Amino acid sequence: MSKEKQPTVEEDLAQIARIIEQMEAPEATLDESFALYQQGVGTLKHCSERLDLVEKKLLLLNAEGSLEEM
Repeated sequence: MSKEKQPTVEEDLAQIARIIEQMEAPEATLDESFALYQQGVGTLKHCSERLDLVEKKLLLLNAEGSLEEM
């Protein structure tokens, strides 16, 4: 089974910026804007999940600086 490379948080944020630019374009139709909005929401959700995971890992660091397993 091949693993698809997941985008980094930085790549997700760059994608969101591109989506916003496309939505703000005067030639964007309502349908296109809605599709872009849906894509942006999905990207934001993915980004938020990744950040939550990192935050949980940081909270598990013990006094010696090593990561405690969940």
